[in-house]
Amino acid sequence: MIGISTSYFASRKFSVFDSVEKAYSLGFKTIELGAAHSFEENLKETAEKIRDNFPDVIFTLHGLFPPMKEKIWFNPSLGLTNQNKEIINDFFLFGEIVKAEILSFHPGFMFEVSYEDIGGIGDTKTEKKLDVQQSWKNLFDILDYAVKKNEKQFTLAIENITSNEEKALVYGKNFGKVFDKFPSLNLLFDLGHCLTDNTYSELMNFTEKIKEIHLHNTVDGKIHQPIKEKDLELLKPIKQLKDIPVIIEHFNGITEKQILEEKELFESFF
Repeated sequence: MIGISTSYFASRKFSVFDSVEKAYSLGFKTIELGAAHSFEENLKETAEKIRDNFPDVIFTLHGLFPPMKEKIWFNPSLGLTNQNKEIINDFFLFGEIVKAEILSFHPGFMFEVSYEDIGGIGDTKTEKKLDVQQSWKNLFDILDYAVKKNEKQFTLAIENITSNEEKALVYGKNFGKVFDKFPSLNLLFDLGHCLTDNTYSELMNFTEKIKEIHLHNTVDGKIHQPIKEKDLELLKPIKQLKDIPVIIEHFNGITEKQILEEKELFESFF
C-alpha cells in the first residue's frame, strides 16, 4: 500500500484538494492528509468533495489536520487544554468525513514548542522546558481522551520523531510504556527518524504494533530525502508490510521524478 503524504504538495503551496488530486494523478491510491497545510476556509466541504471525488483512495490523517488559522505544533505534553481538545475533536471529525483508516500524531515534546519554518519544512522551536513527570501524565490524559473517543472506529498510531533523547517525550524503547497503558494504540514507524536517532533496534521490538510507515531518510544532514534499496532491507522484519500504508514523506526540493522512482523501487523490492 505505497502512498504519499500531501505535505509534499503543501510545501509547494498546493491547496488540500489540489494536493490530493495531484497525488492521485501520480498513481497513488493511498494518500495521507499531512500536517504541512495552511489554513483554508470551508475545509469541511473540501474534505467532503475529496471523499466523493476519490472513492477508491485509502486515506490516513497525520499530525495536525485540519490545519489551524495559526501554524502550531500539536503537543500532547500540554494535556487536555481547550486547544488540544479542539484539535483532537477536529481530527476525528475529518477522519470520519474522508473515511480514514488511520489517525496518527506526534508523541509529545519535553518542551513547550512553537512552529518554525525552515525553508518550506515545518520544524519545532523549543521554548520552556516541561516537567517530565507532568508531561507523561498530560500525554496519558490526551491518549485516554482519544482512545475513549475512538470506540475502535480508527486505527490510532503514534509516530517516533527525531529526539536524540532530548526533544521527544516518547522515543525508542519507552514506547513500551505507552503500549502497556493503552494496548489499542499503535506505532507509526518513521524510518528516517529512527535512523537519525539510532533507535531502529529498539523500535523493532514493536514490529507487531506498526500500522503505518513514513518512508524517507536523512542524507548528508538533509532530512526527508529519498530512500535507497539498502534502506528497504530494514523494513523486512515488518511481516505486515504489504498490508499497511507505507507513506512517502518529502517536502519541496524533491522532484516528482524522484518520488515516482522511489515508488517504483518500493513496489519492485516488495
